[in-house]
Amino acid sequence: GMGGGATRGTQGPAGANLFIYHIPVSWGDSELMQCFGPFGTVISATIFKDKLTNQSKGFGFVSYDNAVSAQNAIGAMNGMTIEGKRLKVEIKKPRGPYGQ
Repeated sequence: GMGGGATRGTQGPAGANLFIYHIPVSWGDSELMQCFGPFGTVISATIFKDKLTNQSKGFGFVSYDNAVSAQNAIGAMNGMTIEGKRLKVEIKKPRGPYGQ
């Protein structure tokens, strides 16, 4: 164990960071980590929550330590139906001169 949990907003190298949409609202960070853990080393898994209600917004963010793991996760999980919702998994585009 790392102790203290992963720091929030930790990102992997370019191409290793995923946005996940249509996540079941019952899920928290740990479920997201379990779901995406088999494809590589997850350095952070975060469900976005409403600041007032603390309810899941149904999307989240997973970062791996390398881009190959991220591609494997997309191949396996994009379009997967979980609890009646079809996950959408895609690479988070870097912001900056090349990102839109």
